Amino acid sequence: MDQSTRELFARTEQPRYPNGERKLSRDPFMQATWVLLGAAALAQLFLLAWLDVMS
Repeated sequence: MDQSTRELFARTEQPRYPNGERKLSRDPFMQATWVLLGAAALAQLFLLAWLDVMS
């Protein structure tokens, strides 16, 4: 990594709790986003299997 990339990472460090956990991990919006992403992935797998069985 070059110097400018390191400086950018240092300036944009994510806020963390004292135990080191990222604060974004407890954000309800981020949790809902991951749940929706997982549900969409499971739905795609289900539809793929359903189409395979029906054809």
